[in-house]
Amino acid sequence: MALDQGNAVEPPADLAARKLTLKQIEVDPPWSRIGKTIHDPLFFSDSPGWRFSAKDMPGVLYVGDEAETCFWEVFWDDLMTRPEKDRRLDAAKVAERSVWVLSLPRKLHVVNTLEAATMHELSAPDGTFQGPYINCQRWARALRAHSDKPDGILYGSARRTGHRCLALFEERFKSDLWPTPGPGTPLLRSPELAQVVGKYGLSKVSS
Repeated sequence: MALDQGNAVEPPADLAARKLTLKQIEVDPPWSRIGKTIHDPLFFSDSPGWRFSAKDMPGVLYVGDEAETCFWEVFWDDLMTRPEKDRRLDAAKVAERSVWVLSLPRKLHVVNTLEAATMHELSAPDGTFQGPYINCQRWARALRAHSDKPDGILYGSARRTGHRCLALFEERFKSDLWPTPGPGTPLLRSPELAQVVGKYGLSKVSS
Protein backbone atom coordinates (compact mmCIF):
# COMPACT_ATOMS: atom_id res chain seq x y z
CA MET A 1 0.00 0.00 0.00
CA ALA A 2 1.43 3.40 -1.01
CA LEU A 3 2.33 5.64 1.93
CA ASP A 4 1.04 8.76 0.18
CA GLN A 5 -2.44 7.20 -0.31
CA GLY A 6 -2.68 9.02 -3.63
CA ASN A 7 -2.30 12.45 -2.04
CA ALA A 8 -0.07 15.32 -3.08
CA VAL A 9 3.14 15.45 -1.05
CA GLU A 10 5.28 18.27 0.33
CA PRO A 11 8.82 18.93 -0.95
CA PRO A 12 11.29 16.40 0.48
CA ALA A 13 13.57 17.66 3.24
CA ASP A 14 16.68 17.04 1.12
CA LEU A 15 15.38 18.71 -2.06
CA ALA A 16 18.07 21.39 -1.94
CA ALA A 17 20.76 18.68 -2.16
CA ARG A 18 19.21 16.97 -5.20
CA LYS A 19 20.14 17.82 -8.78
CA LEU A 20 17.23 19.17 -10.82
CA THR A 21 16.90 18.07 -14.45
CA LEU A 22 15.55 21.18 -16.17
CA LYS A 23 13.74 21.18 -19.50
CA GLN A 24 14.33 23.79 -22.16
CA ILE A 25 10.84 24.92 -22.98
CA GLU A 26 9.40 24.70 -26.47
CA VAL A 27 8.61 28.18 -27.75
CA ASP A 28 6.63 27.14 -30.86
CA PRO A 29 3.71 27.42 -31.11
CA PRO A 30 3.44 30.59 -28.97
CA TRP A 31 1.86 30.47 -25.52
CA SER A 32 -1.22 32.41 -24.41
CA ARG A 33 -2.30 34.43 -21.42
CA ILE A 34 -5.58 35.89 -20.11
CA GLY A 35 -5.44 38.75 -17.65
CA LYS A 36 -7.09 41.98 -16.61
CA THR A 37 -6.64 44.60 -19.32
CA ILE A 38 -5.62 47.22 -16.74
CA HIS A 39 -2.50 45.18 -15.87
CA ASP A 40 0.67 44.84 -17.89
CA PRO A 41 0.40 41.74 -20.13
CA LEU A 42 3.47 40.45 -18.28
CA PHE A 43 1.80 40.65 -14.86
CA PHE A 44 3.57 38.63 -12.16
CA SER A 45 1.02 37.85 -9.46
CA ASP A 46 1.79 37.37 -5.76
CA SER A 47 -1.84 36.59 -4.89
CA PRO A 48 -2.24 33.32 -2.94
CA GLY A 49 -5.44 32.80 -4.92
CA TRP A 50 -3.24 31.45 -7.74
CA ARG A 51 -1.51 28.09 -7.70
CA PHE A 52 2.16 28.96 -7.16
CA SER A 53 1.86 32.51 -5.80
CA ALA A 54 2.20 33.84 -2.25
CA LYS A 55 2.75 37.22 -0.64
CA ASP A 56 6.16 36.21 0.74
CA MET A 57 7.56 35.40 -2.73
CA PRO A 58 8.16 37.43 -5.90
CA GLY A 59 5.38 37.23 -8.46
CA VAL A 60 4.50 34.48 -10.94
CA LEU A 61 3.48 34.91 -14.59
CA TYR A 62 0.91 32.29 -15.65
CA VAL A 63 0.56 31.24 -19.29
CA GLY A 64 -1.16 28.37 -21.08
CA ASP A 65 -0.55 26.36 -24.22
CA GLU A 66 -3.76 27.75 -25.79
CA ALA A 67 -6.17 30.59 -25.08
CA GLU A 68 -8.87 28.07 -24.10
CA THR A 69 -6.56 26.54 -21.49
CA CYS A 70 -6.17 29.99 -19.93
CA PHE A 71 -9.94 30.50 -20.15
CA TRP A 72 -10.66 27.42 -18.06
CA GLU A 73 -7.99 28.28 -15.50
CA VAL A 74 -9.68 31.67 -15.00
CA PHE A 75 -13.38 30.83 -15.36
CA TRP A 76 -13.71 27.27 -14.03
CA ASP A 77 -15.25 28.34 -10.72
CA ASP A 78 -17.78 30.56 -12.48
CA LEU A 79 -19.05 27.65 -14.56
CA MET A 80 -18.24 24.17 -13.29
CA THR A 81 -19.07 24.77 -9.61
CA ARG A 82 -22.68 25.60 -10.54
CA PRO A 83 -25.61 23.48 -11.66
CA GLU A 84 -25.63 23.14 -15.43
CA LYS A 85 -28.71 25.32 -15.85
CA ASP A 86 -27.00 28.20 -13.98
CA ARG A 87 -23.73 28.26 -15.90
CA ARG A 88 -23.23 31.77 -17.25
CA LEU A 89 -20.15 33.93 -17.55
CA ASP A 90 -20.05 37.12 -15.49
CA ALA A 91 -20.23 39.84 -18.14
CA ALA A 92 -18.12 42.28 -16.09
CA LYS A 93 -15.40 39.70 -15.42
CA VAL A 94 -15.22 38.86 -19.11
CA ALA A 95 -15.25 42.49 -20.23
CA GLU A 96 -12.31 43.47 -18.02
CA ARG A 97 -9.99 40.81 -19.48
CA SER A 98 -7.87 40.47 -22.60
CA VAL A 99 -6.01 37.65 -24.34
CA TRP A 100 -2.34 37.90 -25.29
CA VAL A 101 -0.09 35.64 -27.32
CA LEU A 102 3.42 35.44 -25.84
CA SER A 103 6.67 34.60 -27.57
CA LEU A 104 8.92 32.92 -25.00
CA PRO A 105 12.72 33.21 -25.08
CA ARG A 106 14.57 30.05 -26.07
CA LYS A 107 16.80 30.13 -23.01
CA LEU A 108 14.05 29.25 -20.55
CA HIS A 109 14.66 26.12 -18.46
CA VAL A 110 11.87 24.86 -16.22
CA VAL A 111 10.96 22.00 -13.90
CA ASN A 112 8.90 19.69 -16.12
CA THR A 113 6.34 18.02 -13.88
CA LEU A 114 4.82 16.25 -16.90
CA GLU A 115 7.77 13.86 -17.17
CA ALA A 116 7.89 10.78 -14.96
CA ALA A 117 11.67 11.03 -14.53
CA THR A 118 11.36 14.53 -13.12
CA MET A 119 8.63 13.52 -10.71
CA HIS A 120 10.76 10.60 -9.54
CA GLU A 121 13.68 12.97 -8.93
CA LEU A 122 11.37 15.13 -6.82
CA SER A 123 9.75 12.16 -5.01
CA ALA A 124 6.42 13.65 -6.08
CA PRO A 125 3.47 11.45 -7.12
CA ASP A 126 1.18 12.48 -9.95
CA GLY A 127 -1.20 15.22 -8.91
CA THR A 128 1.22 16.96 -6.55
CA PHE A 129 1.37 20.05 -8.77
CA GLN A 130 -2.37 19.98 -9.48
CA GLY A 131 -3.41 19.60 -5.86
CA PRO A 132 -4.13 22.10 -3.06
CA TYR A 133 -2.69 25.55 -3.69
CA ILE A 134 -1.03 25.79 -0.27
CA ASN A 135 1.08 22.73 -1.10
CA CYS A 136 1.89 23.99 -4.62
CA GLN A 137 3.09 27.21 -3.01
CA ARG A 138 5.43 25.23 -0.75
CA TRP A 139 6.87 23.57 -3.85
CA ALA A 140 7.28 26.90 -5.61
CA ARG A 141 9.11 28.29 -2.58
CA ALA A 142 11.44 25.27 -2.42
CA LEU A 143 12.17 25.22 -6.16
CA ARG A 144 12.84 28.95 -6.27
CA ALA A 145 15.41 28.52 -3.50
CA HIS A 146 17.20 25.67 -5.30
CA SER A 147 20.75 26.31 -6.51
CA ASP A 148 19.91 25.05 -10.03
CA LYS A 149 17.67 28.15 -10.40
CA PRO A 150 14.74 26.99 -12.56
CA ASP A 151 12.93 29.72 -14.49
CA GLY A 152 9.56 28.24 -13.61
CA ILE A 153 7.35 25.15 -13.55
CA LEU A 154 5.69 23.34 -16.47
CA TYR A 155 2.56 21.56 -15.21
CA GLY A 156 -0.67 20.05 -16.45
CA SER A 157 -3.81 22.15 -16.45
CA ALA A 158 -6.05 20.98 -13.62
CA ARG A 159 -9.09 22.36 -15.45
CA ARG A 160 -8.41 21.35 -19.06
CA THR A 161 -7.05 17.84 -19.00
CA GLY A 162 -4.28 17.10 -21.49
CA HIS A 163 -3.14 20.71 -21.78
CA ARG A 164 -0.16 22.53 -20.30
CA CYS A 165 0.48 25.60 -18.19
CA LEU A 166 3.63 27.47 -17.26
CA ALA A 167 4.34 29.33 -14.04
CA LEU A 168 7.31 31.65 -14.62
CA PHE A 169 9.25 33.08 -11.68
CA GLU A 170 9.61 36.87 -11.65
CA GLU A 171 13.11 36.94 -10.14
CA ARG A 172 14.53 34.85 -12.99
CA PHE A 173 13.71 37.34 -15.72
CA LYS A 174 16.19 39.76 -17.22
CA SER A 175 16.19 41.59 -20.53
CA ASP A 176 17.43 38.57 -22.49
CA LEU A 177 14.83 36.25 -20.94
CA TRP A 178 11.81 38.52 -21.10
CA PRO A 179 8.73 37.09 -22.88
CA THR A 180 7.44 39.23 -25.72
CA PRO A 181 3.66 39.83 -25.70
CA GLY A 182 1.70 40.50 -28.85
CA PRO A 183 -1.12 43.05 -28.89
CA GLY A 184 -3.95 42.27 -26.52
CA THR A 185 -7.38 41.25 -27.78
CA PRO A 186 -10.45 41.87 -25.59
CA LEU A 187 -11.70 38.47 -24.51
CA LEU A 188 -15.11 39.08 -26.07
CA ARG A 189 -13.46 39.67 -29.45
CA SER A 190 -11.10 36.69 -29.33
CA PRO A 191 -11.78 34.33 -32.25
CA GLU A 192 -10.11 31.47 -30.33
CA LEU A 193 -12.66 31.82 -27.52
CA ALA A 194 -15.78 32.66 -29.49
CA GLN A 195 -17.14 29.11 -29.33
CA VAL A 196 -16.69 28.54 -25.59
CA VAL A 197 -17.95 32.04 -24.68
CA GLY A 198 -20.93 31.56 -26.98
CA LYS A 199 -21.71 28.19 -25.43
CA TYR A 200 -22.22 29.59 -21.93
CA GLY A 201 -23.32 33.16 -22.65
CA LEU A 202 -23.10 36.13 -20.34
CA SER A 203 -24.86 37.01 -17.12
CA LYS A 204 -25.00 40.65 -15.99
CA VAL A 205 -25.24 39.67 -12.34
CA SER A 206 -22.05 38.99 -10.41
CA SER A 207 -22.29 36.28 -7.79
